[in-house]
Amino acid sequence: MDTENATGSTELTLEDRLTAFNFTKTTFSAFPRVRKAIKQHGASALADLYDFIRSKPMLAKMFRSDAMMGEARKKQFNHWMNLFAGPVGEDYNKAAHRIGTVHAAIGLAPTWYISSYARMLEATLPAVIGRSVTDPFGNRSKAANALIKASLLDMDIALSAYFDVEEAKRRKVIDGVSKALDHLASGNFSQRMADLPEGYEALSRDFEAMRMRVCETLAQVKHTATEIQAESTDISVAADDLSQRTAQQAANLEQSAAAMAEITQAVQDSAVDTSKADEAVSLARDEAVSGGAVVSEAVSAMDAIERSSAEITEIITMIDGIAFQTNILALNAGVEAARAGDAGRGFGIVAAEVRSLAQRTAEAANEVKKRVNASSEQIGVGVELVKSSGDSLERIISSVAEASSAIRTIAESAQQQARALQQVNIGLSEMDQVTQQNAAMVEQTTAGARSLAEEATDLADMMAGFQFEIGGSQDIRPIEQLRAA
Repeated sequence: MDTENATGSTELTLEDRLTAFNFTKTTFSAFPRVRKAIKQHGASALADLYDFIRSKPMLAKMFRSDAMMGEARKKQFNHWMNLFAGPVGEDYNKAAHRIGTVHAAIGLAPTWYISSYARMLEATLPAVIGRSVTDPFGNRSKAANALIKASLLDMDIALSAYFDVEEAKRRKVIDGVSKALDHLASGNFSQRMADLPEGYEALSRDFEAMRMRVCETLAQVKHTATEIQAESTDISVAADDLSQRTAQQAANLEQSAAAMAEITQAVQDSAVDTSKADEAVSLARDEAVSGGAVVSEAVSAMDAIERSSAEITEIITMIDGIAFQTNILALNAGVEAARAGDAGRGFGIVAAEVRSLAQRTAEAANEVKKRVNASSEQIGVGVELVKSSGDSLERIISSVAEASSAIRTIAESAQQQARALQQVNIGLSEMDQVTQQNAAMVEQTTAGARSLAEEATDLADMMAGFQFEIGGSQDIRPIEQLRAA
């Protein structure tokens, strides 16, 4: 016996089986006795068997008609007769194997086929070992052993045929599943698990359901990947544009904040300068007021001088009158001295001197009067000028007061504007910080969008390696058609 092939019954030869069942010449020598018993009782045993089959719808449906059933019974009887016709050979072996193959092919369960051996043994074994005065028990025992061994041998060959068919079915199933899994492993989901043997329809249906579900899932994933790729590309472009605009906005806002800071500083400086101007105008107003007081005093002094000049004029006029009277008196005294002659000569000289003095006094008084009049006129002009200066100073003081009030108002407004601009500057600084943060977040979003687009492209490239069908069609459609679907 070939030990390498001894692990499988389908690989056993007829010689291996005969040896295993201990067939000897003695066994074959008992075949005629067994064949005689089968000829006598085998037909009735098979008739009972097929009556039983006819009573079972699940078994009867394997035969199209009673004639077919009768033909099968006839062939089975002939097979039993051929089994014990002589030493077992390859022709019998092939026939027995063919019978088992047919039974396996039509789906006859081994139980029903093996039951035919039970019925045949039940019918023939008593006849083989029955009591006989002329037949020794040893011969009957050998015949019984031959019947049992041959029945078991035939059963083994038939069952081997069953096993061969089932093994072929399993092998075909395994091959089909292996091929299908190979296609799946290579990314091809368009191949179906077809041509499976009868009895494995559930496996084929389950695989097909799984395959179609995976195809639908892959199609959806492929469609989604393409959509994600397109949308992530749009998002990436939009994010890039947003990033650029945000960066530009941040730069503009930063420039605006810097310009606003300069304006704020300028307004603050203007407020300080305006305050200083207000202080200077206040000082100028105070000085103008002081100057106005001085002018008033000067006007008063000029008035006093004018009054004194008038008084001096009156005094001079009186002196001039006295000098005139003195001159007349001196003239009269000279006349009287002339009349007196030598006695009045000295008096005449005195009178002449007095007259001369009176004339000089009159002339001096006239000169002083002229000068005092001229001074009075000049003092009058000075008084008018001082009054006019006083009026101008009053107007200046009023204008300076108005200017001081306006400058103070401007200073207060400038300070308020400076405070408001300071708040605006703080707001702009905060907006600048927020914009910078937004720019950083947009940059991160842009990087994430780019990464998402790259991953979506990688996913689409990975999905391009799969082949699958949609809606039962085995046409492998490009991704554009899948998207349109």
